[in-house]
Amino acid sequence: MFFPIPSQAMDADEESDILLETGCSPNIIKPLLSFAEKYRQSLSADTVQKNRKLGTRALVRIATRLTKFPQDDDLNALISRSLLAEFLPAMEKMTLDTLLKEVGIIKRSTWVCKCSVL
Repeated sequence: MFFPIPSQAMDADEESDILLETGCSPNIIKPLLSFAEKYRQSLSADTVQKNRKLGTRALVRIATRLTKFPQDDDLNALISRSLLAEFLPAMEKMTLDTLLKEVGIIKRSTWVCKCSVL
């Protein structure tokens, strides 16, 4: 009775136009889309859970956040949080880190509390 309707992937230009509508800088959108393309290609459809895919909705959320909070522009951290990298298996996490480096999205130094102890 019910037949699945195959979805078509958006092409890069269409996805870029959608992300530009959020007001995010093209300098950020270009590496973000480049990473998304590489990440999507690195995943095989049979071994990936739906929530591990980096879809257009996730990219729009990242771009919108960068527009609203320009001071928090750590793209590496935003992508890692979006993909729940902390909970990925070791091999997938290594692949994620490698892809981020290939695209030029480098990890910033971790935040250190400079509080003095009384």
